[in-house]
Amino acid sequence: MEHGEGRPTFEEIYGAYADRVLNLAYRITADEETARDLTQEIFVKVYENLGDFEQRSHVFTWIYRIAINHITSYLRKERRRRWVFFMDQKLSDVLREGEEQPAFAVPAIESSAERKLEEQERARIVWSIIRSLPPKYRVPLVLFYYDGMSHKEISDTLGLSVAAVETRIHRAKKQLIKKLEPWLGRI
Repeated sequence: MEHGEGRPTFEEIYGAYADRVLNLAYRITADEETARDLTQEIFVKVYENLGDFEQRSHVFTWIYRIAINHITSYLRKERRRRWVFFMDQKLSDVLREGEEQPAFAVPAIESSAERKLEEQERARIVWSIIRSLPPKYRVPLVLFYYDGMSHKEISDTLGLSVAAVETRIHRAKKQLIKKLEPWLGRI
């Protein structure tokens, strides 16, 4: 949904972005009921503030910023730090961009069932380590790799400079690599 001549209606916005916000809330909270509640609260805020949307950015960026702020506030209040990450990429693909490759090889697996179990175990280990990163590094990393947002979109969403986003993603990857060292022979 591109912003253009007219201001989008709430119904158009909800129809275009409700599922994406729900998925974001679920990935962050790892609880379906909480994710649904948060999504409803986020869209109440969107509805209440739609008149203030100045269309300087894409509607999606504006909504994601509201969503991230609301969910982060929820996490602070509830002291919940559970996130769910279902990686469909190999660890080496996640770490590739701008970093040295870890010195390990994933052995070839003949059985697709064994391969699936290995991928699930790898995702579980990597996600547990990502979850241990400070939120200021974890959030940009997840938005970049999982949601496929550009540095500029993350910058707009989090209210940071593009350089700050790049730095945080870089530092997150460095911390991730360091924390993964004990696991490199196993995943």
